[in-house]
Amino acid sequence: MKTFLWYDIETFGLNPKYDRLAQFAAIRTDMDMNVIEEPVLLYARLSPDYLPSPEACLITGITPQEANSKGMPEAELIARVRDLFMVPDTIVVGYNSVSFDDEVIRNMLYRNLYDPYEREYGAGRSRWDIINLVRATRDLRPQGMDFSITNPETGAPSFRLTDLTAENHIDQVGAHDALVDVWATIAIAKLIKEKQPNLFSWALSMRSKAEIRNFINASHSAPFLHTASMFVSEKGNTHPVLPIAIDPLESNALYCFDLTRDIPQSPECSYQDTGIFRLAINRIPFIAPMSVLDSASEERLGFTRKEVMAKAREAKAAPALSRQAVLSAKEERPRSGETDPDLAIYDRLTSIHDRSLLARIHRLSPEERLRSGEYVFDDPKYHQLLWRQVARNWPEALPEDERKMWRNFCAKRLLSPILDNVKTYELYMRDVQEKLDSLDTDARGKSILIQLRDYGQELYRQVLAP
Repeated sequence: MKTFLWYDIETFGLNPKYDRLAQFAAIRTDMDMNVIEEPVLLYARLSPDYLPSPEACLITGITPQEANSKGMPEAELIARVRDLFMVPDTIVVGYNSVSFDDEVIRNMLYRNLYDPYEREYGAGRSRWDIINLVRATRDLRPQGMDFSITNPETGAPSFRLTDLTAENHIDQVGAHDALVDVWATIAIAKLIKEKQPNLFSWALSMRSKAEIRNFINASHSAPFLHTASMFVSEKGNTHPVLPIAIDPLESNALYCFDLTRDIPQSPECSYQDTGIFRLAINRIPFIAPMSVLDSASEERLGFTRKEVMAKAREAKAAPALSRQAVLSAKEERPRSGETDPDLAIYDRLTSIHDRSLLARIHRLSPEERLRSGEYVFDDPKYHQLLWRQVARNWPEALPEDERKMWRNFCAKRLLSPILDNVKTYELYMRDVQEKLDSLDTDARGKSILIQLRDYGQELYRQVLAP
């Protein structure tokens, strides 16, 4: 039986490759969004090689002390999450999850020696993100829903969950709590399915890159509608676009031209200069045929089908928008070049040999993992990741001499982080104290900051003290 697994996370920072999970929540429903299993709410403990972002804690209200008291080691949590995601015929769904939540989960899987992609394919499994469906509903078929609240930063319609639930009379108490946000996501999806079932079914059917490729191939280079945050304006988030060419070096990237823009003289430079952009086929974009555009949508969005088709004919004849011109102007994107194994998820694909070894290692106890020196990986980063996984999750399994190595490793991370935009221990403590001293910090914030200061002092005693 196909099921939805709706999920949300809260984290201790905004970098999905580096920052750690604070809270995970999930609810499994049938395809009509009836709950069929008990909701899941999990917390992850922090290891002493990492400092949380004070800004993130002030938003979520989750402190390291709460996560450590309620939580489990990250390796055990991600194993639980993986089991939920790996149930056959599961569609894992989030709200604005492709760009962040899914990346956090991928990196946790990678950091804990799992195939980071396995949960996204096979046995009828797939993933979905409904935020662009919500945007498309507002732009194309808003009947039955209210989108009157605007984002004060952009002047455009707001797609924050708290705003959507408020204007559509859906109870949501406790924003930035993962389980509350999951309930809100289900409620919004259920409302769209009830009010606009055809649009909901279309978006659900187009969640896979295979279906998107089929759609693009069947269109024979005809323009189509694309809904995305990059098009944000007071009119909406949907623009007509013309497909130009699949990137021969990256089959999941389709070069397109935004038909609301002036035709460029050259395909070089950025989207802002040319109107040319890369549509990521594997990131669940919302696309739809031009036939979806009715007169009300034309008036709302500020363009007509007739205008779009005329512009498309002109664009196809433009030298700067030819397949050859666009592809020759776009250079191959360099690899990430990350040298630290924790950040090197995308440097190379895991070999079949290494996947086999990692699967065997997951059947070993922490102590046995440390003694698995007979395993020789094709990719040497896994030797480091294996030791770090044991140290972070089961430090008691380390031999006495390696406990000192682990303490030194943690101290180095706190004093000299591997990313430039991550606070050192000194800056973390200074930032916490400055926020505590600020007259702009309310009582709730001060309570959180006191705990963050206490946590920093505990890390000093545990890792940094002579």
